[in-house]
Amino acid sequence: MTATAPLDEFQSVLAHSQPDWQRLVEVLTVGFVGSLMMTLSGWGSPNGGVPAHVRPMGVAVAVSGITGLAAIIIAWLRSRKLVGRRVLTLVVWSLPLLFGPPLLSQDGWAYAAQGWILTQGMDPYLVPQGLAEVLGKAVDTPWQETTAVYPPGSLWIQAAMVKLGHADPLWSMMLMRVPAVIGVALMVWAVPRLARYAGTDPDHALWLVVCCPLMTLSVIGGMHNDGLQVGLSLIALVAAAHLALTGRGWLGLVLGGALVGLAGSVKQPGVLAGVGVVALVHVNAVRHGGHQWSTRNCWSALLARIAAGAIPAVAVFGGISAIHGLGLGWLNSTAGSPVSVTSDSPIALVVQILRGSRGIPLDRLVGPATGVSLALTVAAMIWCWMRWGPIPPCNIRLGRVASRSCNVNNVVTGQIGSPLRLQAGVMIVFAALGASLQPWYLIGPLALLASVQLRRTHRDAVIGGVVATVILTMMQWYWSPYVCLPLVIVGYFIVWRIPKARAFVTAAS
Repeated sequence: MTATAPLDEFQSVLAHSQPDWQRLVEVLTVGFVGSLMMTLSGWGSPNGGVPAHVRPMGVAVAVSGITGLAAIIIAWLRSRKLVGRRVLTLVVWSLPLLFGPPLLSQDGWAYAAQGWILTQGMDPYLVPQGLAEVLGKAVDTPWQETTAVYPPGSLWIQAAMVKLGHADPLWSMMLMRVPAVIGVALMVWAVPRLARYAGTDPDHALWLVVCCPLMTLSVIGGMHNDGLQVGLSLIALVAAAHLALTGRGWLGLVLGGALVGLAGSVKQPGVLAGVGVVALVHVNAVRHGGHQWSTRNCWSALLARIAAGAIPAVAVFGGISAIHGLGLGWLNSTAGSPVSVTSDSPIALVVQILRGSRGIPLDRLVGPATGVSLALTVAAMIWCWMRWGPIPPCNIRLGRVASRSCNVNNVVTGQIGSPLRLQAGVMIVFAALGASLQPWYLIGPLALLASVQLRRTHRDAVIGGVVATVILTMMQWYWSPYVCLPLVIVGYFIVWRIPKARAFVTAAS
């Protein structure tokens, strides 16, 4: 071997790695510019809807936002094969968003208004958000006369940010991004671990969930508390899985349950993670045994684990709710009803159609719509448990046809199930059948879908769905879901039927 061999080898490696570095610089630059354009568009268009008078500056702002969104989506799709660069791309793409107003939503102003009310010694469950002086005027119109709808944990976080900003309206709003960023950091830690547990690629899971435009624009840009709630929920699942695998399942139930209660105190859907916590501990105890109380798939063990997880969850949620006597004020009739505004929820759309076409008062529709939503959601969750959840054997007499799938003694043999698939299914049906559905509600289901094994066609459908959801979010900033949702659905299926367009949208080429 000659003396120049090491140098030749280094140059060969550098030459082969150059395209990846070129692509990395390209996607970082395109994504950063896109985020910057979105931020500038946010400052130029702080309120949703099409302006009453079209002006050149307004057109420039809209073009900036649309171009920026396209750049962010393209950068994300182009970055799919840049393995090991996820945190770097996330940080670079997110930097401009840190200095903008709430993007594609005015929820950040509502958070600040609720926090301001609490810092003034008033009860956000009794005082409407619109009375929060300057901050109240920035709250979206449908919510100005309503009281807070979030649990006390979220309100105390908002109050802490307002205190940190010395109650200055602008700084109070900007600091609402801090909990969102913390939530993203928790997801960066949790998502790869859940993916490894499920036997999937952790790098791809990070790309699909944490680096996607839905996350950066809705959580970091939009400041939604869904980010922190999902982050805490995923941490609960990771804790339960890790402790169960190391033979400390009961500790996993206690710690996981406590984290579930904490996540639920930030936003109500956080309590759904309790399903996954119990399933993870029970399934791992049955599969791996160890020094666990019961390694049999029996009803007594399953019910005991449900109780062991529920007690700390209720204790944490109740303890936070008891602070300052806030309690369950988010259930007050004065709280904003999700059904009262248009969203992508099928139930909410039906309510708005009945309200507009039949002239039925909203207060007569809210109750039945909420009841229908609850019934459908519970039924769908039971189906998810029957499909993917642990079911111990039980001695029941079945009909002749049904008994063919069981043993000869008419004993249902039970099943172990798939905990993460169960959790994903529960979160999906909760979002789809809820009384309200906003695009950022899908971040939790997306995190679970990224962690489970999917067929290639299903995985491509999820990636295409992320792109469609981000476009829908942008469109709904200007137009009603009545217009946007059908257009996006039709466009999705058209793209799916065109091979080259499908390959581009799913980052397959």
